[in-house]
Amino acid sequence: MAGDRQIKANGPPRGRPSASDQRLAAILDHAADAIIVADEHGVIENANLSAARLFGWEACELVGQHLEVLMGEGDARRHQGYVDGYLRTGLSGILNVGPRSLVARRRDGAELNIELSVGVAWVAGERKFIGSCRDISQQIASESVLAETVSALNRTVAQLQASGAALEQARRQSEALARSAEAARAEAEAANLAKSRFLATMSHEIRTPLNGVISVADVLAERIAAPADRDLVDIIRQSGRTLLSLLNEVLDLSKIEAGAFMLAEAPFSLRRLLDSLAVTWRSAAAAKGLELRFVAPDLPQVIGDENRLRQVVSNLLSNAVKFTDAGWVSLRCDCRRTEAGRAVVELSVVDTGCGFDAEFAKRMFEPFVQADSTNTRRYGGTGLGLAICRELVELMGGQIGAEAVSPHGAKFTLRLELRLASEAADPVLADSARRARALADVGKRVLVAEDHPLNRLVMGVLLDELGVAHEMVEHGAAAVEAVTRDDFDAVLMDLQMPIMDGLEATRAIRRLPGGRGQVPIIAVTADVMSDHVEGCMTAGMNDFLAKPVQPHALQQVLFKYLSDDEGRRVAS
Repeated sequence: MAGDRQIKANGPPRGRPSASDQRLAAILDHAADAIIVADEHGVIENANLSAARLFGWEACELVGQHLEVLMGEGDARRHQGYVDGYLRTGLSGILNVGPRSLVARRRDGAELNIELSVGVAWVAGERKFIGSCRDISQQIASESVLAETVSALNRTVAQLQASGAALEQARRQSEALARSAEAARAEAEAANLAKSRFLATMSHEIRTPLNGVISVADVLAERIAAPADRDLVDIIRQSGRTLLSLLNEVLDLSKIEAGAFMLAEAPFSLRRLLDSLAVTWRSAAAAKGLELRFVAPDLPQVIGDENRLRQVVSNLLSNAVKFTDAGWVSLRCDCRRTEAGRAVVELSVVDTGCGFDAEFAKRMFEPFVQADSTNTRRYGGTGLGLAICRELVELMGGQIGAEAVSPHGAKFTLRLELRLASEAADPVLADSARRARALADVGKRVLVAEDHPLNRLVMGVLLDELGVAHEMVEHGAAAVEAVTRDDFDAVLMDLQMPIMDGLEATRAIRRLPGGRGQVPIIAVTADVMSDHVEGCMTAGMNDFLAKPVQPHALQQVLFKYLSDDEGRRVAS
């Protein structure tokens, strides 16, 4: 084999191979790279075993073959031109310059990628070309896979960068939206605060003259005997209370929208509530020639907000009477007790009035929507009553609805679930006459702190009617001075006064030593927003009266703190 691989271009070798030739053959056969030796004409003179395995030939079969049998088609056509050019000029771009990649051909015609290094050497005066090559097909395949992987990675990076840019843009947009939302929230809060301040101020300013109108009219109604004069006074009373009702509706809706509305939880008689409403509205219905029908069997004691339920039902009855010119108005209440200790209350108000059309039915519970029964005649009011009814009923966890009744009329229904209260929990208050006698007999004296002359006059008239002695001061500092030097059984304290307001005066009185620092203090103010009430209690006041002051409300609160059987209530 070794001898075969040493065939020269001028014929077979003569004699036995030398030791050096044998060593060279052994080295070549054990080389990992394929090694081929060719003469300057491209005829293969020697090939090692690696070359034979690489190209699919027997080593001896390669000897004598032209190098072109190992070349790809394109390299085979160009090869002889490269050799001729080198032999003519002695210049070559591929000799002794390191490996280069090209496509080779196996015996079976399959192509493979090799890395080839070619050198030139002179052996025994003859020029020989020595080529060393290796199969790099796997490397190229790996590089191709790697290139595809890198390309895919680059695409992924590009996508991630694009996504990152999009996310960054989205983040900036979100931050811009957040800043815009924060600015809008701040603007809305400022507007809401301005609205609340405006409503509080207007409420205070409107309640002050209303206090004079309603309170004096109440007193006159008790004093005047002539029916014609009493009718005139009743007009004043009713007009004043209508104005007060409108003002309360605006404030209620504002508090509900601001989420500052709180319902009370106390036991009350559902039967007594509806009885009183039936009595009140029966007179109003009779004045229009209407019949008020009232059906309410077996109504229990319940726990809830009596005043707000009264407001809802009274509003429904008011509308029914207002929009009915002939016929009747019906108030019916049914109640079903559940095993869970609750009362399912179903209440309806039905009338034979003008009814309403489908378009109005869609909007009737929205604020500031007013009915127009004939398209030519509108009824008075702010259009807030039904909106507040809906808000209050929903706050109480109930539902309210309305439907037209054929051929004419309307039916409003509401459904509530209230907790049942023990029958013993029904708070039966002393009647007005007993309270009046008790206040007149105990001989107590109260201090009135009020800066407005009209309100001082009104409060004096009301206290005189109750038979309660009193002293008047015009500001908080004077109230503190009066309580410091003299004993009073209660203080009726306005809030907004010059020199020292009612809250500061209350805190000063609470710092006084002994019983004078514990005198009951009742706020009497036109500031009726919930935060004002809380401020009064925090300052140390015991109770709260809203202006316009109702005679029965003043009587109740004074009886609570001045009567001997109740005992004095002091600040905790």
